[in-house]
Amino acid sequence: MDKENLVDGTVQKEQLADKRQHPRAIFAYPVEFKVFCENPVSFDGYLKDISRGGACLQFEDRYGRLNFDKGNDSQLRLSLSMPEGNNVIILAQIKWVRKVPGTVSYKIGIEFEYIESWQLDVIENLIGMKNKDHNMMWNLWKQYNELSGRDIWKK
Repeated sequence: MDKENLVDGTVQKEQLADKRQHPRAIFAYPVEFKVFCENPVSFDGYLKDISRGGACLQFEDRYGRLNFDKGNDSQLRLSLSMPEGNNVIILAQIKWVRKVPGTVSYKIGIEFEYIESWQLDVIENLIGMKNKDHNMMWNLWKQYNELSGRDIWKK
């Protein structure tokens, strides 16, 4: 994909589908992540979609903590909270950044790096989740945030 199309958001879905190596599972799943750039910063957000090779994250940056002109090609550490209480950490590289019009939200496309087979198993389990399992996970995440005082949806 050429960077011009990624920056102005004109990439057509058909073009993306033709160039993707792995099918994407589309659903919302809560995540935490840290972007390693000039001033490393952490965010709470959620997956918009995920595949064996990467994902799309959406999050809010109300205070402009991340300089997105310098955020492209930055490293990212993604943390997935699993139902059994474990956090799975996956390293990735930011491939593109887009602002959601009329909001303080952003979407970023990431490509997984240095992924091990056990991490790939976790990703494949997420991809294979049924709606019932996904709703259960979302409810567990909300309960966790409420109990820990980290209710990210009330910021």
